[in-house]
Amino acid sequence: MRWRLVAALLVVAVPVLCGCAGSQAATVRATPSSAPSPSPIAITPSPLPPPTQRAETPLPVVLEEAAAASAGGNLYVIGGFDAAGNSLRTVWVFDGTAWHAGPRLPLGLDHTAAATLGDRIYVAGGHSFGRDSARVFRLDGGAWTELSPMHHARGGHTLLAAMGRLYAIGGNTAAVNVAPVEAYDPATGAWSDVSSFPSPRNHVAGFVFGNSVCAAGGRPPTKIRVDCFDVEHSAWGRLPDLPIATSGAGATTLDDGRVVIMGGQDAQETNIVNAAELLGPNAWSVLGPMLVPRHGFELAPFEGRAWACGGGSLPGLHPVAACTSIG
Repeated sequence: MRWRLVAALLVVAVPVLCGCAGSQAATVRATPSSAPSPSPIAITPSPLPPPTQRAETPLPVVLEEAAAASAGGNLYVIGGFDAAGNSLRTVWVFDGTAWHAGPRLPLGLDHTAAATLGDRIYVAGGHSFGRDSARVFRLDGGAWTELSPMHHARGGHTLLAAMGRLYAIGGNTAAVNVAPVEAYDPATGAWSDVSSFPSPRNHVAGFVFGNSVCAAGGRPPTKIRVDCFDVEHSAWGRLPDLPIATSGAGATTLDDGRVVIMGGQDAQETNIVNAAELLGPNAWSVLGPMLVPRHGFELAPFEGRAWACGGGSLPGLHPVAACTSIG
């Protein structure tokens, strides 16, 4: 089979997580969550061809360091920086045809994180004009409802939904990287610390892998690690390291179970990571370049593809309106 070079992604070839015949779930050796010692996670190569990338309708404005999620047949791009470095309250909604303005956030947020749980969008943490935030909001119809705050303010983290709860991993404040991993239970409306990140860092790319919530890359210094927390067994494991260190990348899981990681900045934080990588049985392989190289965005599943909207075209503040998808 001749592999086609695809743009702007890091693709993990993992089994389809559907319980279908022939699929094989990841396994993690249990370790105490209070003193995590990650173990390797078994990987099965995918027989599927690499996904392809395409250009989508651009955002109405340029922005970077925004959150993204989808619910109710719409894609949401939330907060971020504008070209002047202002923390944004704006929410942009794409219905599959056009973008329109959605309900504004209660405060301007950049480096925030979003996730969908029960077809409702949650936004947690971030920075607001240089101030650290632990505030949490849920989109209810046409307005945001403020929920119980996280125990730890953080930005540049990942927020992931797994087994009926939300998990916040990584991130930093103005003073320190945040080590505690905390979970939100919508049944009680409360956050609880559930573990400690084995390698605390910020600007991580997060995705769900079976019953695990994972954080890839991050800084400082920029990492190649991929750490996964098994929420069922409260145990840490590791996927194979990325071949290229990256921070500020986007990640999500496709409908077929494979994990896509796109973009980010290199180890020196002086260039944009512009490579396509595929994980085989035991290692990553580089496939090709990115369609629109950038960092500082979240990937979100929408209409069967992973969407990357906004981001920075160069290290630092260089926001763009580009929107692309992979699937």
